[in-house]
Amino acid sequence: MSASPQRRFNAVTTFNDEGYERYGRRFLASFDQRWPAEVTLHVFYEETLPSETSGRFVYHNLLAEIPELVSFKERHRENTIRTGHHKDGEYGYRTDAVRFAHKVFALTQCGLSLMDQADVLFWLDADTVTFEDIPAELLEALLPADAYTSYLGRAHTHSECGFVGYNLAHESNNEFMSFWRKLYLDDSLFQLPEWHDSFVYDVIRKTFEDKGKFSSFNIAAAN
Repeated sequence: MSASPQRRFNAVTTFNDEGYERYGRRFLASFDQRWPAEVTLHVFYEETLPSETSGRFVYHNLLAEIPELVSFKERHRENTIRTGHHKDGEYGYRTDAVRFAHKVFALTQCGLSLMDQADVLFWLDADTVTFEDIPAELLEALLPADAYTSYLGRAHTHSECGFVGYNLAHESNNEFMSFWRKLYLDDSLFQLPEWHDSFVYDVIRKTFEDKGKFSSFNIAAAN
């Protein structure tokens, strides 16, 4: 019996200049040192092109490449509620649609454009640090070929979406990513009770699961 062909893994992240200085440099260095050499990392920066060079890094100017994000921000940047600022002066991430739109647009851009170049796409928040070498076998195990997405699930609140895998070779990928993006393009996002990426991810994931479109693989214990 012949061995199954090795899947192609990519990863994606995004940060602005402040994030780059605070944690992005360390993220890039640890990724380059610890992740398998064949994994390409797509980096969406907002202002200044990062100085780190690596044959595995693909840099994207987030606002230049995704004008739909720019339009979304322009429509809602003056809306205090949609930027997480409430009448009592308190900030709440659960309604900061503008902040988390950067992540969603960068992720869906890759999720839809890389389907011919990669089999699996991992999202990593840019404040992530990789402390040990990541074997390719671990990536394979984290997202089985028959599952669409792997995520850090929690029983009593929304999933932790700082590290999420997507099976780009899955038949539901185009529909899932397009639907997620459309919520921002037509502002139907605001029909939901919360507007941060983790809550929206869970809503879409559960909707697809309920329709029997794919199986998810929760890599965290439900507690």
